[in-house]
Amino acid sequence: MVNKKRRNVLGVIGVLLLTACQSHQKQSQEKEGVASEVIPREFKPQIKYAQHFTVSVEENYKSIIVGNPWVVGDTLASYLLYPKGKEEPAVEWAEFKIPIPLDSVVATSSPHIGFIGLLEELDKIVGVADDRYIFDSYVYEKVSQGTIAQVGSLKNSNLEILLDVSPQLVMKTGVDNVRNEDARLAEVGIPVSYNVEWMETSMLARAEWIKFVGAFFNKDAEADSIFRNVEKEYLKALSITSNVHDRPSIMTGNNFKGTWYVPGSDSYLTKLIQDAGGTYHYKDQKSTGSLPLSFEVVLDDLVDADYWIGPRAQSLKELEMMDERYTLFKAFKDGNVYTFNKRMSKNGGNDYWESGMARPDRILKDVIKIFHPDLLPDHQLFYYKKLQ
Repeated sequence: MVNKKRRNVLGVIGVLLLTACQSHQKQSQEKEGVASEVIPREFKPQIKYAQHFTVSVEENYKSIIVGNPWVVGDTLASYLLYPKGKEEPAVEWAEFKIPIPLDSVVATSSPHIGFIGLLEELDKIVGVADDRYIFDSYVYEKVSQGTIAQVGSLKNSNLEILLDVSPQLVMKTGVDNVRNEDARLAEVGIPVSYNVEWMETSMLARAEWIKFVGAFFNKDAEADSIFRNVEKEYLKALSITSNVHDRPSIMTGNNFKGTWYVPGSDSYLTKLIQDAGGTYHYKDQKSTGSLPLSFEVVLDDLVDADYWIGPRAQSLKELEMMDERYTLFKAFKDGNVYTFNKRMSKNGGNDYWESGMARPDRILKDVIKIFHPDLLPDHQLFYYKKLQ
């Protein structure tokens, strides 16, 4: 009888422990509003939107190829990733051979931190460019404590600090040249990854680079699950504007040292404006990056634009003080000016550039809310705010 009671008690305890574990697992998976699914033992990533990298899985390694966005058909970097503790595969084509999962990484750009954060690998970061642009409180605190090193910016990184930290990978924003410093890092066995997500032409393509980052942590399936949920939310929001006929005209950015840079036809921002149900004057001007225009040209083209998004200012008064001509725009007069600096850290980090690049669904919902507030009546702006 005693043994029977003891078994019953143990059974109840077991159920309670299982329930608690499942609850904890669910809370972890739903962090940041993106649920993960059960992870299969073997997974082959599929790239749907991103144009500048590929991931393939062989019997005993993964290969990643980063294409050169500036030279058609050229490769910017090639990586062979193999299980830690296993023999390095004997292949000739790979520029870098890296045992995974990573235990240490230097993240030199805000989107890197955003992707690594969604993958729940922030504790693997041992270096950042500097603390001025970090939003994540965990990373910033570790930098303040000296646990995470500041290695300097892309153009002025401190090679001595990088060598002292000795990470298994340095993530850099890909540019159209390879610097001598990168070659020196490779010589001492520190691989460099070139993340060119910023050259993609849509928000979903940029967000899909979480699969690139996930591969180095051997979290391909987790990255895929996160992205598919982001994609699902983005497409759901997109469907809301698909039949909108009244599409307001939009202007972006602001004048900087005599030049007003606006997105061209192939820019992710142009695509975002259109997905959110807006019209954009320069949508047919061919360019992946920005078009440099004079203030006079922008004023002539966009003086009657309905909404103005993304100026670098904290208030309408600040905009006016920067250049009194800003007051000539209809969007300024009507008070329809919005910027994406609602989530800012005390040190100047902007979460739009950090988690936002991995969560375009949130950004799209924000912009739909601005252009068509009645379509998302319950949505509260997450990254954007209206200038007062």
